[in-house]
Amino acid sequence: MSNTSKSTHFEGFGMEYVDQKKTDGNLLLSPAFWQMAGLMALAVRLITGWIYWGGASRRLIYAPLKLDPTSHAYLANKLVHAAPGMAFDLSGVMYWLLAHGTLLYVSIIFFTLVELVVGVGLIIGFATRLMSLISIGLACTLMVIFGWMGTTCLDEWTMAAFGFATASVTLITGGGKYSVDQLFQSKFEKNNMNWARWLTSGPLPLSMPQLVKFSVIMGGLSILFTVAFYGYNFGALVTPLGKRIDNANHYVALSQAKIDGNKIDVNSYINAGPDTQGAYITQVTVMQNNQAIATYPATSLKDPTAVTINNQFAPWSTCKAMPYAVRCQLGSKATWSFTLPKDSSLNAAQPITLQFSNVEGKIFKTTIK
Repeated sequence: MSNTSKSTHFEGFGMEYVDQKKTDGNLLLSPAFWQMAGLMALAVRLITGWIYWGGASRRLIYAPLKLDPTSHAYLANKLVHAAPGMAFDLSGVMYWLLAHGTLLYVSIIFFTLVELVVGVGLIIGFATRLMSLISIGLACTLMVIFGWMGTTCLDEWTMAAFGFATASVTLITGGGKYSVDQLFQSKFEKNNMNWARWLTSGPLPLSMPQLVKFSVIMGGLSILFTVAFYGYNFGALVTPLGKRIDNANHYVALSQAKIDGNKIDVNSYINAGPDTQGAYITQVTVMQNNQAIATYPATSLKDPTAVTINNQFAPWSTCKAMPYAVRCQLGSKATWSFTLPKDSSLNAAQPITLQFSNVEGKIFKTTIK
């Protein structure tokens, strides 16, 4: 079959949308079609770019304390909050990164600069398809780290799902007529640089059936990404809503409690609950034979001669003594040391229990060794 030319005009515009017939009989779409496709996706490209620009600009311009490791506003604070519920049980990786300050700082700066480049690139339409591909990677990263969070609404999951879907659209359409990429299209065509269009904008070397298949694949991946993570984090696909990690109620995990002389040491870890408020510990009690051997009310919890708290992630996410309680933030890890009263009598042959009580009256227990 010979390579014959065929043109189809869009009524009212007079543009050629079908450029030619290939030897296998499939139609190719003209540059005019790709210009219009990118133009129709203009709002998607601009808003997606603005969201990433907003994330980077807040840290670089409007709230630089987010990039200050000595500040409680440092981005590491949000990472500590997110660590307990990271997807696929990757919290250990996050805590390893948090323990290496220099590497953590480099990672935060790198992520911020990537957000900046992707945001600006999408807004002006520069290397649109490459920026879209990176945006998909960012959406996956955000979903794995933060997708479980959200107290009143599933905001983090929503943002990641939205980012994946919108980047999939611009990955297909490119930047269109109103983009910086458009300035280079004639050069790509003149030098037969079809590969460059996969990174920028303009006509892809795809026939109509191939473009349909590509679009269906990206749409299917977007649905799979969204629904799969919804089911993983929140259930409610074929079962009632059941969150993988409780992001509405704090849980205080106690471990490695031991007696050393006249002191009791114990580790606390806030591994569930909202990041918008802390777990407020109002009293700690040492129990044996269902009797309170030593009690530490709120007034004692803020007395350094009775209780000391050593925070692993200070100053980012901590257990901090307040006037009427100790507030422990989500993801915080701390070692508490309690000085036993001189008149306390403990029988080492019998179990000893340490219990934390929060402001809601919930009790969290561990056995002392």
